[in-house]
Amino acid sequence: MTRPNTTLTQQDLRLYKSQRNTDTTDGGGQMTSQPLTGKPNELFPPVSDWAKRNGQVNARLIYCAVLKPMAAALWGAHVIVSEPPQSEFVSFLMFAADYYGQERKSAMARVEAYATPASRSTLILLNTQWKGSRTITAYQRVDEKLPVVGSRYCLQYLDEKKQKTFAYFRVADVKNEIRTYTDQQGEFQRMWVNLEIQDALERDFDGVEYPSRYGERGDVLILETQIADSGKYYGISGLREPINVGDVQIKINKLYEKLVPTSVIEKTHADDFAGGKKLWVRTAPRRLVANVGWVADGSVYLNTSVLPASVELSGWADDGSGSLKKDGEILTIDYEKGVISGIKNLNIGQIYAVPATLFAHHAYSAVINIDQTNIGNAFVTEPLRPRPAHGSVSVAFLSQKIWYFLHDNGDFKLRDSSGEQRGQVSDNGTVSMTLPVIPDDDSQIAIFWSPIDFYKTFDGSEAGVAVAPKIASSVYCFPEKPKTHLKPNSIRLTWLEGSETRNASDNNGKLIGSTTGYVNYVEGQMYSKTLNAAEVRLQAEQYIGSAESQILAVEDGDWMVIRTEKTIQRGTLSINLPLARREATSTEIVNNTPSSPRYYHFTSY
Repeated sequence: MTRPNTTLTQQDLRLYKSQRNTDTTDGGGQMTSQPLTGKPNELFPPVSDWAKRNGQVNARLIYCAVLKPMAAALWGAHVIVSEPPQSEFVSFLMFAADYYGQERKSAMARVEAYATPASRSTLILLNTQWKGSRTITAYQRVDEKLPVVGSRYCLQYLDEKKQKTFAYFRVADVKNEIRTYTDQQGEFQRMWVNLEIQDALERDFDGVEYPSRYGERGDVLILETQIADSGKYYGISGLREPINVGDVQIKINKLYEKLVPTSVIEKTHADDFAGGKKLWVRTAPRRLVANVGWVADGSVYLNTSVLPASVELSGWADDGSGSLKKDGEILTIDYEKGVISGIKNLNIGQIYAVPATLFAHHAYSAVINIDQTNIGNAFVTEPLRPRPAHGSVSVAFLSQKIWYFLHDNGDFKLRDSSGEQRGQVSDNGTVSMTLPVIPDDDSQIAIFWSPIDFYKTFDGSEAGVAVAPKIASSVYCFPEKPKTHLKPNSIRLTWLEGSETRNASDNNGKLIGSTTGYVNYVEGQMYSKTLNAAEVRLQAEQYIGSAESQILAVEDGDWMVIRTEKTIQRGTLSINLPLARREATSTEIVNNTPSSPRYYHFTSY
């Protein structure tokens, strides 16, 4: 086949400016006879500091033409982007205009139409969102799914001409908490949601002043969006690997390019652990943390901070995300502060939990490379080393270029942003997960965690196990606060040694069972040489009557006679004898009433 020839040369192909080479709404227009010469900033203005910080879109309409007074055929002419931008923060794309003389306002409407409004979201705008703000406050029902970081929404409002107008935003971060509100029918709960967005709002948006039980919405609606293929764009990307003749696969640096600019959000962090992750360190085995009766309206304060998902309250389930749930009712819990809130007319009773403290530690990381050989939803890792701590494991991955995250709240269960469990971490450190969406090909699943192996008890045991006190004396005296006037043969002792339960009791003044020793019934104290426990539970009966006492004068060699009008109860007789000292060669009393006498103590059984 003969190749067509033309008398035109490459120098005859020129790019011509439009009438208004500006970023105003009427930018563009008809073609001029002024060609581009290639001078710096001839087509676009320099990138300003403001544009670097806040983001900016510059759009120019240019015409490709041959202005030469001859009737020559134009064969194979085309336009390409031949060089990438020098700055990694600048994107350069081309697209075809819809018609001759198109203006910027019309062209940008097509560019922005890649995301179009869809159905109403579950979010209801709350209060006024001010111009320049990078956060949006809303509320929704407690059981509704939360927005996903990276998802795109739009605010629908009426402009001055009462036309529906849309302001798009992308979610950068999500914060939420369950709050209790009040109306004429009483109290109700809703999920308060704070959305951090990538770009500042360009106007004020008025939401409802107060949440409604029935979900009444204001004039501004929060809508979900859907992706629309509104145009074709042309750009350039470098090769990741060289290509050779016969290759059927080409690898480039990036497949996607920014269409709408995004700016960097700056935050200040005070007293933060740079580069670290929060983790929960267990400080004791599960124990009683509160014993409360009837609560009409208020909160319950635990005696320690507790591990998420470890709280046991009769009939209630701790979801590990800050909520106790029972038959549609929800109580909020602050694990770090140890406070349960939102209680109304409830008999609490005993609350058990695992004591723990929240700490920050530098993070470790591992990745799973995703390619055609392992792409899917289910993944299992090798045991993480060093072993991860409770509440420190996070998983991040990309799907359709949107970031998804899974977090461990402290119970070694990985949950997504809606609170649904997507995986778990074993005590050995193995992470198994079923992702809600398929990750992108040629991406990575990143796993982050903080170690628990660095945290031990003072005797080298695992964090959270019971630590037995080191007894200075060979005899262990307990309890710390004595229970006086105990009845003989009524004492029952229970304690843990490792994971096994031990028991002991008294028999006529002696301790028998898993420990040995003796009992002082009058003083209410027990003495053991073999007991080694952090906590001992004591059950016993006490005499409720008042003890009587007598002071008797006794000379050397006399008999001491005690007369009572009633029978002496077993285990209640106590005799204290202060002893004086005499010189060996004289009968003179050196100290008839010593200032610090030595007492000999007798107890009846």
